[in-house]
Amino acid sequence: MWHDVLQWSLVIHVLLIGGGLLTLVLIAGMLRQDRSPAASAAWLAFMVLVPYLGIPLYLTFGTRKLAAIHARKARLLFEPARPAGSPQDDPTRPFLQASGLPPPAQVDAVRFHADADEAWQSLRGLLRGSRTSIDLCVFILADDAVGREVLEILTERAAAGVRVRLLLDGVGSFLLPRRRLRALHQAGGRSAWFVPVLHRPLRGRTNLRNHRKIALIDGRRAWSGGRNIGMDYLSPEHLSRWVDLSFEFDGPAVASYSHLFEADWSFASGEAPSQGLPPPAPASDQGSSVQAIPSGPDMAQDVLHDLLVSLIADARERVVVVTPYFVPDEVLQTMLRLAALRGVAVDIVLPRRSNHRLADIARSRSLRRLSAAGVRVWRLPDAMLHAKAVLIDHRFALAGSANLDLRSLMLNFELMTLFRGTDEVTRLSEWVEALRQRCEPWRPRPVGALRQTLEGLVLLAAFQL
Repeated sequence: MWHDVLQWSLVIHVLLIGGGLLTLVLIAGMLRQDRSPAASAAWLAFMVLVPYLGIPLYLTFGTRKLAAIHARKARLLFEPARPAGSPQDDPTRPFLQASGLPPPAQVDAVRFHADADEAWQSLRGLLRGSRTSIDLCVFILADDAVGREVLEILTERAAAGVRVRLLLDGVGSFLLPRRRLRALHQAGGRSAWFVPVLHRPLRGRTNLRNHRKIALIDGRRAWSGGRNIGMDYLSPEHLSRWVDLSFEFDGPAVASYSHLFEADWSFASGEAPSQGLPPPAPASDQGSSVQAIPSGPDMAQDVLHDLLVSLIADARERVVVVTPYFVPDEVLQTMLRLAALRGVAVDIVLPRRSNHRLADIARSRSLRRLSAAGVRVWRLPDAMLHAKAVLIDHRFALAGSANLDLRSLMLNFELMTLFRGTDEVTRLSEWVEALRQRCEPWRPRPVGALRQTLEGLVLLAAFQL
């Protein structure tokens, strides 16, 4: 009996020592990371006070930057030729160049899709017209009529000898039955899951999701934006109550997006990146250009967040934000508030009710503060607004996959496109203005202590919304 007690005492002693050492190692690693003191203090208290719960949760959700992925991607993507100089009237060039992003590159044509039906016809036509390759990265591939038709087209093109690679997010496309991919695999197409829900510990963190949306056709045409693949995003407008934004383009700029897909595919599949990709070439001073703005755990800095801060600080006439979820950090809130106070017209366009109730609750406190500073808030009353766009004066426009919330800006793998061309900024401005005309103005109402407490509680989990 005493022998058994001694054995159990020894086991418990070893577990306590091992747990203590593991906690110290994790805390040391956490303190080396670039995160806010408040977030570090919260994780520190959680791991010390409730170690058996805090440590597993930290291992699952605590890491925000993945150095190994960044190092691999830097070798593949972030070593392009640099432009000789930066125009004086473009404050983004020096910052983005210092951040290591590919330079702006030439596009032969950019086409914004007017509605879901046009976007669907475009994507379907591009996929069916492929001759050599299809690289498709999407957050959600729905198990519905649109999703199944896309899989049928991919299978058909793979059987015809086209190289097909389908990159799906492990959480976003979790509900897609794996059997739906069998025909594609049998035809020679390939698929990979970006950090599946169940995965090896060193293959990323479950809360770090690939939210990018990009289709690359034959290495020369690109289709991108905020749309996932499913009925909500791509069915004709009379069948869907979702409003979204997507676009397509061709030309040398596609090379930057190909490099980005290649890096993501390499991480998800474990394969070495393909060789022989053309380097992202800088744009000339003539014609239109676009610039890929990837952000996420695979990058050393929060480039998209910092770019937004820089653009808003430099705005002189207007700032327009279109987003389904609005949960910015204090820095972005402050920049938007200061822009409004110095006379810049600041407009925020949101859905009246989004598909995430907690995000709607979380946005209220920020909107009240900004409205008090003169920011105008518009709500789309009759549809779920899923589009993501930012307009700065009449010089710059951003569109793509990132919402203006903490999860998109700090945790997700995202892809925005920066437009500088007058034609592209004008067309996107016209699309946004037509959307705003459908909206109703929002005015804050007094809220009680209970509502403020609820908002505070939801904001504690804002990173995970």
